[in-house]
Amino acid sequence: MNKAERTWLAITGTSFVIILAAIAAYSLLARPFFANWGTTPQERTRAVLGDDAWIGGVVTGTRAITVKAPPTKVWEWLIQIGQDRAGFYSHTWLENLTLADIHNTYAIRPEWQTRQAKDLVRGVKPDYLFGLPKKTFLPGWKVAFVAPGESLTLRNWGTFALEPTADGGTRFYARSRGGPPPGIIGRLFSFWLLEPAHFVMERTMMVRIERLAEGRRPGPPGWLEAVATFGFAAAALGAALLITLRKRRGLWLFVPGIYAGLIIKETADLRAALAGFLALTLILVGVLFFKRSWWIYFGFLWIITCGVLFFATDAWTVFGLVFLAATALLASPALKGRTIR
Repeated sequence: MNKAERTWLAITGTSFVIILAAIAAYSLLARPFFANWGTTPQERTRAVLGDDAWIGGVVTGTRAITVKAPPTKVWEWLIQIGQDRAGFYSHTWLENLTLADIHNTYAIRPEWQTRQAKDLVRGVKPDYLFGLPKKTFLPGWKVAFVAPGESLTLRNWGTFALEPTADGGTRFYARSRGGPPPGIIGRLFSFWLLEPAHFVMERTMMVRIERLAEGRRPGPPGWLEAVATFGFAAAALGAALLITLRKRRGLWLFVPGIYAGLIIKETADLRAALAGFLALTLILVGVLFFKRSWWIYFGFLWIITCGVLFFATDAWTVFGLVFLAATALLASPALKGRTIR
């Protein structure tokens, strides 16, 4: 075995151990953490208003956050959720990757302050492109129970309950309910994608509602978001250049280009289009450049993505800064006049 082979074997072995450890950490630590984020053992089992509304399934998690504002202030923001209302106060650039056309509104609207049983909290726009077949597609969640200022229960989602605290604040609960997905494929899909995605979006929604009810800014300052957007753009340009400079591979960029164009057409969300273009170009970079090392590339990409989404409420900003730093680091040899092969 020559030196190059020994080096490759060492890199492969180390990467395999790191990725295996990440999978174990997700299964044993991350899932229990995000299933019951912010709650005490007692809160996970105690009843909250809305539990009696029969919406099927079993409790799959209870999350909570303490808000330094009375329940009436929290309710004003919570009751506005919906694609056709204030959005979901979450990562619209992720939601619109599915062409849902969701846009957050950080203002109280009187016309959005009521809900009744059987109302539909829309999750996607009425003419949703992927809303087929029409007879079985669910465009949102039906209201199963509503107690103004206290509780909102949505079928196929769960219950949001608000309880006053002794100091005049609010304990804000989100209790999820659902049934087991059908088949082994459905369960794996739920385990690795749906469950963590649900946590990421719901946790962000709860944190931003907390900030809004307390009269704070829902996200980072505009200048920081602008820097992060520049980081996304720089990474997208860099990845596109790598693919273009690869002999006879420039046409591959039509795929992320078409996807980004479709996002803009269906949602008018430029950040989502930029994120979608970058995501697909990074996938193409892995396919074209890493060959037998593809699993190392995608493994570390998955670890970084999950780490940012799990621990950063303002994920766009963190991703953008990471992309900006990575682009600067990788571009530095070229700026010094070296040739990247």
